[in-house]
Amino acid sequence: MSALIYKQRFFHPNHPKTAVSNYVHIGYIATRPGAVRHENMSHGLFGKLCPGELQAFESWQEVARIARQISQEGKNMYRSVISLRTETALELGLFNFTDWQQYIEQHIVTLAAHNQIKTENLWWAAAFHNESGHPHIHVVFWDKRQTIMKNFTHPEVPNRIRKQLIKDTFAYKIKEFCSQRDQFKSGIKEVTDNIIEEFEAYLKRLNPKAFRALQLRFEREDEDSLLRFPKHHLIESASVQPLAKKLFELRRHMPRTGRLVYKLLPPETKTLLDGLVRDLIQNNRYLAQMVEDYVKVKQKMAMLYDSDPEHLNKHRTKYQAEAEKRIANRILSTLRTVIKLEKEAAFDFQQTQRQHAIAEQLLLDLLNLMEGLFMKAQLDYDDKAKVIGGELSKQAKKEWLLLHKDRGMER
Repeated sequence: MSALIYKQRFFHPNHPKTAVSNYVHIGYIATRPGAVRHENMSHGLFGKLCPGELQAFESWQEVARIARQISQEGKNMYRSVISLRTETALELGLFNFTDWQQYIEQHIVTLAAHNQIKTENLWWAAAFHNESGHPHIHVVFWDKRQTIMKNFTHPEVPNRIRKQLIKDTFAYKIKEFCSQRDQFKSGIKEVTDNIIEEFEAYLKRLNPKAFRALQLRFEREDEDSLLRFPKHHLIESASVQPLAKKLFELRRHMPRTGRLVYKLLPPETKTLLDGLVRDLIQNNRYLAQMVEDYVKVKQKMAMLYDSDPEHLNKHRTKYQAEAEKRIANRILSTLRTVIKLEKEAAFDFQQTQRQHAIAEQLLLDLLNLMEGLFMKAQLDYDDKAKVIGGELSKQAKKEWLLLHKDRGMER
């Protein structure tokens, strides 16, 4: 186990989904629950896309659009993450957002150098996630002057970066360690990889349980990909028990025959389902945040076609109802599975533990659902806003709107 974890990867630019995946990844690291956000802003993305001072980007979308464009041009966008234990971060003086911003600004050149990117050609963006026991920073970076596409990075590259980050980050502690071992070094340049490995082994012996816990957590929460991101820690345990109770109460009110779809439910059952949806949104702040983000971007989409501000509340009501219906249908999907298993006598759902497991999985599904819907809507908005915003003639805009107006409002 390392004193510092560093992971790096990239998706091949030739893959048809890479450009969209990179776009989504930037939105994810900038906005997901746990990301520390700029004051009065909806995201926490910062970095440098030009020489000078560190930038707090106006929006994460501006960076995501650039990432999508460079992917389409055949350039590699690297995704990386640096993670420490909370105790280690505090000992290093990494107490808050500003400290972590300064840390990565100091060390970004190490990431660039080992990936053979010249400093003057380096563009990068980062987001700090201040999770309990697991503070970490995501960094995406690329060579704006890259001309030759890369399809492979040797595993030794991130390993060398990790060791160099340890040398630079823990310089004083390594010197103390060497002094204790009668191997005092006058400068950090004299520290070898062997000494780094000895230093890591020494730290592990000091607190093996804590280091092992971090290692297991990080292996489980490999956050390079939005689609593979586990959200168990986003579920508040106190919400699982009441959800399980209401879910299986709703199960008892399901029709015994016919298709189990929202529009065919009896009025009293539909009322119970709608209540459960509202309770879920009210009691799970992460789900509520994703619903709110989705509604806002759909509002912006609608206003591309209808600029009357008086219609804003009408659009909001419409898309809030749409999000709630999506959640209701996912709940019904879970209940269909439960009913099927009951009929097959595969499970006894009277057990409280089993009911809680079903409820927890439903929450995870709902978080994934709304996160995916929000990112897709944001991507659609960016594409349409770009077209309508100035790249078409006046007549072409009119024709484009007539062709796409109804289609753009469909789900």
